Amino acid sequence: MLRKLFKYDWKSVSPLLFILHGILLLYTILGRIAISIGSAQSNTQTASSASEFSGIAGALYVLGFIFFIIAIIIATYLYLAVHMQKNLFSDEGYLTHTLPVSPVKLLWSKILVFNAWILLDILCVVISIAILVIYPDTLTWILEDFQFLLHIFLGSAGFQNQLSIILTVLNVIVLYLGYYTMLLFFALCLGNLFKNHKVLGSVLSFFGVNIILSIIKTIILFLVPALNPFTISFSSDMATQEMVTSSDLSFSGLPIIGFSLLWDLIFAVLFFLGSRYIISKRLNLQ
Repeated sequence: MLRKLFKYDWKSVSPLLFILHGILLLYTILGRIAISIGSAQSNTQTASSASEFSGIAGALYVLGFIFFIIAIIIATYLYLAVHMQKNLFSDEGYLTHTLPVSPVKLLWSKILVFNAWILLDILCVVISIAILVIYPDTLTWILEDFQFLLHIFLGSAGFQNQLSIILTVLNVIVLYLGYYTMLLFFALCLGNLFKNHKVLGSVLSFFGVNIILSIIKTIILFLVPALNPFTISFSSDMATQEMVTSSDLSFSGLPIIGFSLLWDLIFAVLFFLGSRYIISKRLNLQ
């Protein structure tokens, strides 16, 4: 049944998102063609005014490309959030919750579709950037940087560096596919508890919970010595017998990354359990 729910949710959200991401790729390809034409003209004898115009047009295109990517990312996130809210907690929710499936399967279907499109969104953005920046001249240093990261990942640069990059990758995955996804669904469920203005309640819940947890996390980081990025070192000047206090920014990488990973995992699970409880026990479709 979960597979059928996933297919239904996937088909209901995908057409518009495929169109938006297709427009991004088309915009990128047109930009690559324009850059190639401009580069070919710059290698020939052209007027300086034409070269200056090409430079301005290129700068405007890059600026538009950056805004386009940001807009696509935000639009994808908001569109999925609005669709999930309507499907679960609006008038459409009456039909959704009459289906012979458990609330957990309903929730998992939405989560899987949401994360699948977040991954496709990231992939589309990476492909678009690659289309614009990969040239014979840039391919060499891009491959060198990739090989450098691969050597660290495989442990060639030492176990500590390998563990650090592995934990960092895991932390990013858990943060965006676990913590923020489950926070969104938990915020939607909290918004459902509002008698009026449920969408506004969801927005306030999302930012409110995130801000409160960020403040608590920051306080913990600074209160626990092993996690504090700022270390206080005391050195004694033997000549003058004076105690000198100095602050340095020595970064305790592994403990902080490990703590962040554990923090995000714990709250992703708590958000899921909270969402399941509200949908199962406190559902309000009025």
